[in-house]
Parts: sequence; structure tokens; C-alpha cells
Amino acid sequence: MRTVLGVSVGTATARATALDVADDSVVSASVARSFEPADHVTAALELLDSMAHAQHVEGEDIVLAVPDDPASRMRTSAYSMHRSERCMVVSELGAQLRFLRGTGQLDGLRTVAICDIGASGTTVSIVDPSSGQVFGSARTLTFSGAVCDDAVREYLLNTYGADELVSTATLDSLTTAVRYAREQLSSLRVAEVSGPFVGGPVRLWRNSFDDIIDRSVRSIEDWTASIIVDAPSAVNALALVGGCAHIPTLRRVFRRDLKLPVLAPSLPESLTAHGSALLAADAVRDRTQKPFAAVTTIAPMEFGAMPSHRTA
Repeated sequence: MRTVLGVSVGTATARATALDVADDSVVSASVARSFEPADHVTAALELLDSMAHAQHVEGEDIVLAVPDDPASRMRTSAYSMHRSERCMVVSELGAQLRFLRGTGQLDGLRTVAICDIGASGTTVSIVDPSSGQVFGSARTLTFSGAVCDDAVREYLLNTYGADELVSTATLDSLTTAVRYAREQLSSLRVAEVSGPFVGGPVRLWRNSFDDIIDRSVRSIEDWTASIIVDAPSAVNALALVGGCAHIPTLRRVFRRDLKLPVLAPSLPESLTAHGSALLAADAVRDRTQKPFAAVTTIAPMEFGAMPSHRTA
């Protein structure tokens, strides 16, 4: 069995997915969460090294998907890769497109909008999924996992907070607890949050969470719609990716208000790492299936005496 590895770099989470090249099945997956945003690249490389060692994967069979400047995406195909010392490197947009193409959801679509809603911001790219040509890309910090978490934290402190219990340590712990609660509310109706509260841990219901972030959700939908309207090519569909694409109210508002199909794949938070691994598998197959150049054996020539020539 030959294994390949895909790794994604996020400001709050690094993820890795190992695949069997034979059938693209997942062999192993791992997540690194506990690091400062400034250390996100280091955390991703440490995860890459540990997974590569555990799965016996060589550098040429590893693809690292990295964030890039949206303004630079139009200069080259999203699928373009280059080699670094440890691995191959690709834009996170290219990895996301590769995963979505593998699901068949982009079949027949000439132009799609990829809305990547992550921990630190939202990026929308208008792209041809076949060639990887990017027609436009923009990023905003007005909506993200951090924006949602800050709004929820302030709501909980204003509603249940005890001033005598508030400290830097308890606020940091509350931020972490709110992030986990947000993730839980993607599938549950209620989550428990511990913090500096008068009566101990409190319950955060999904409908309360929806109300807290409602204005921000409507704002990001309006912004996304403006990017799509201004696109140089007609957009056939929008795909929601990134950790915050899990949020039910966000999916609901986008599907209700945007005048085009909205694709919401499962496990959007691990989609980039998985797509990176698929690109690594593609590269392996391309190398192994490329035919060798034909070699013709030429028999030794027999040389006789050189003829003499007369000059006129």
C-alpha cells in the first residue's frame, strides 16, 4: 500500500489526512488545535512531520495547502503546485476545488464561488473548477469563527457574568469553551458553557446562538452576494467550506437569499486537508502512469576504408 498525505494550515487548527493511493480511502486523520495563531505554520509543519513519520510517507507524496493573498490568486491556476524542502505546496483554494470535484458536485458547472468561512475571516473566490482559473477573489474580517465567539462571549458575560470571578485566565478559558460550544451547536440544540458565571456553567441554546450572530450572518451574506454580482463570469453555484460552514443558520440564510444553488458538503472543516491528499494521490498516479520514452537499440556500424575523392 502506498500512502500519501495532505495537510492544511489554519489560524486556529491544522489538519492532516492520509490516503491510500489505490482507492483514495482515508487511512488516518489528525488535528492540531492547541497553538497560538502566530504559530499556525509551525503547528502545521509539526503535524506534517509526525504524520509522515507514522505513515511512512516521503516528501514527494505530501501536499501542504496554505492560505494565500486573494489578490494574487488570479495570477496562476488554483491547482498550481511548487516544491519546498519538505513537501509540495498548493493554494488552499486548489485543495478545496479538488475535493469538491471528487464528490461530483461541480460536474457541469463552468464557474463557481467558493466561500471559505474560517476562524479569522471569510474569503470568496470566483473560479473555473476545471482549469483552476480564478476570475476574482476577496476577503473580509467582518465574519469569522472569532467574530461569532466574541459576540457569544460578550452576551454570556453580560447576562450571567460575575465581576469578581473575571480574570485574564477565566476569560481565556471562556473563549475556548465558547468555541467548542459553537462547534457542538452545529449538530446539537444546546451546549453547556463553563465560565465566570454567577451560578456556574450555563446552557447556550441554538436559537439563542442564532439570535446573537444574526446581524453578522446577514452582513456576510450581503457581502458574498455583492462579490457574486460583480463577478466577470456568471456564477453557477456557491460552495460553503471552512469550519464555520457548519453553522445551520448561516446555511439557511445563504440558501434562502442567494439566487443560485448553495453546496454545503459534510465535514467542511477537514475538506482542505482531504483535498490536499487527493492532489498528492493524483501526482503519484501521474508519475507512475507516465510512459517511459522509447529507446531504440542501434546496431554498431561497420566502417570500411574511406573512399578517395577527386576534385574537378
